Amino acid sequence: MNRPLSALITLLISIVFIAGCDKKAAREKPVPEVFVISATEKPYKPSRGFNGRIESRSDVAIQAQVSGKLLKIHFREGDQVKAGDPLFQIDPSPYKAVLSKAEAELAKAEANRVNAARNFERGSKLVKDGYISASDYDSLETKSREAIAQVEGAKAALESARVDLDYTLIRAPQDGRVGRSVPAVGDVVSQQSGTLTSLVGQDDMDVVFQLPERVILQVKQSGGKIRQEDIIVAVQLQDGSEYPHTGGLDYFSNRVDPGTGTVETRARIPNPDDFLRPGMFVQAILRLKEPLMGLMVPQAAVQVDQRGPYVLAIDPESKVTRKNLVTGERFGENVLIQSGLEVGDRIVMRGVQKARPGDPVIVKDYAPGTEASEGSTRDQ
Repeated sequence: MNRPLSALITLLISIVFIAGCDKKAAREKPVPEVFVISATEKPYKPSRGFNGRIESRSDVAIQAQVSGKLLKIHFREGDQVKAGDPLFQIDPSPYKAVLSKAEAELAKAEANRVNAARNFERGSKLVKDGYISASDYDSLETKSREAIAQVEGAKAALESARVDLDYTLIRAPQDGRVGRSVPAVGDVVSQQSGTLTSLVGQDDMDVVFQLPERVILQVKQSGGKIRQEDIIVAVQLQDGSEYPHTGGLDYFSNRVDPGTGTVETRARIPNPDDFLRPGMFVQAILRLKEPLMGLMVPQAAVQVDQRGPYVLAIDPESKVTRKNLVTGERFGENVLIQSGLEVGDRIVMRGVQKARPGDPVIVKDYAPGTEASEGSTRDQ
């Protein structure tokens, strides 16, 4: 056999041998190893924050009920006062004079009533004996009734005078912190003067915020899992700290604002230390008193592509499957699964890049911090 032919045969044999080795290597490609966890239900407390403001249920505008010169201001601006404490003194002199006149008018009316009653009593006897006519008798009766009416009118005028005199000393209608005095001593005040000062009660504080309509619908559609009395309301202050006392939902508006799609909501908040003040801007944080149970998986196991969030799961035959998800809120390292998984489904935590849907895999339990799981992290 000549040399060129021998060399060609040798080359062909080598090619066939190498190709056979490659096919064998392909057939012997190792099955990828993945680390999995089981989808489980866990307790969680959903919470939502909404911009709000502090209001007082007992924010009272103090106004004058009578007119007159302001003689004295009995408080220091910003003081705590008790119900009944004097705040402003309006000159009572004109009202004392009116009261004295009303007392005199009542005394005069009483005297007229007594005299008219006596004349009517005499007339009753005289008309029977024919000494006076029936017309004169009717006139005596009318005068007696008029005298009684005049007494009642005088009593009403006297009571009105007493009320006006009482109004000259303006008192605190409740406990609370008094604001700035608008008028000064010597000013003439009246009902047209508007607010003289304000008085804010300490304990009757509310946080008022706008609750989106969809949140209310979610509560209604929870099948009774979430009730109004199950929700507590915390207050986050402007510096990010949380107010130490929580309250409960107290009021929902009877209509939805068509411009914002929200419902005005109010929660009553204790204020024993007089820390909260009307007008403060806060965050109203709604939380559940008791946790709910929900299907959770680690956020690290959830992948996202154009079709949305999904996880790689392992079926009973140890093959990879894709599970498309509808996810909810995140709670720490976990995410709430609303649909797409069942309790007990095995989810790939490590080795995701090696796994392909439909391929068989070697399944091992994932344990955070173990040497195996750390090694698989480097493999990704």
